[in-house]
Amino acid sequence: MRRSRRPGPLPALLSALLLALGPCGDALAQRQGDPRQGGDQRDRDRAQQEQPRLSAREAAAIAQSRHGGKVLKVTRKGGAYRVKLLLDSGRVTTVTIRE
Repeated sequence: MRRSRRPGPLPALLSALLLALGPCGDALAQRQGDPRQGGDQRDRDRAQQEQPRLSAREAAAIAQSRHGGKVLKVTRKGGAYRVKLLLDSGRVTTVTIRE
């Protein structure tokens, strides 16, 4: 006759541990990096940092108000805009406007 084995305490302990730590996984996933901020806030902050604080149109207006002339071209390079202006004297110049 075959005797059935009773499972030891290990499976029960592992199950209890997984149930107890389950909610912690969500909290840890949200707290990537700074413990004072949730994951959603960090995502919003990152998206806001990626967006330029100054638009190309605003950079062109700033350059034109400082130097006069006509705006020919606006390009973004790094954290600044390069605005090419045709001055009233006929000279072409490039002005850098930092964000």
